[in-house]
Amino acid sequence: MPKSREAVYGKGHLHLVTCVCFRKMPKLGEEKHRDVFVRLVEEVRVKFRFAVVGYAVMPDHFRLLMREPEIDTAANAVETIQARYRRRYNSSARLDEQVWESRYSDAHVVGGEAVAASLAQMHAEPVKAGLAVSAEEWAWSSARAYAGLPEGVVTVERIGTA
Repeated sequence: MPKSREAVYGKGHLHLVTCVCFRKMPKLGEEKHRDVFVRLVEEVRVKFRFAVVGYAVMPDHFRLLMREPEIDTAANAVETIQARYRRRYNSSARLDEQVWESRYSDAHVVGGEAVAASLAQMHAEPVKAGLAVSAEEWAWSSARAYAGLPEGVVTVERIGTA
């Protein structure tokens, strides 16, 4: 039986976090919800002092390529983002429903090729989903920062992807 993989912290790795909305429902489907979400990512980025290398916010999930936080762990940073968004989402909709699936994936990304592949896949998602004609058009992604266009709300630490 294969060993289960546990996240390793404290080694300065990049984490590719993928989190899916509850039952793949489009909880991030409206622009206003994605706008709130990216503002919360930036707030948590500042609070936990981690760098965002790449991100993509889709209607039913988000991907976040991040460095390990200087304060606490990547898992706690992601859980804080989830909790803050859940509170905002439920208070604006006057509901009390589950927003996220209980588990999310956290994969370590090591090496330039792996980083470039992760970013390319992440930035291509809105185009594949038919939400944008080009990756740079999707405002809730780091593709604009890598294309040299004005960044969105989230501060991105660009890495050379040659």
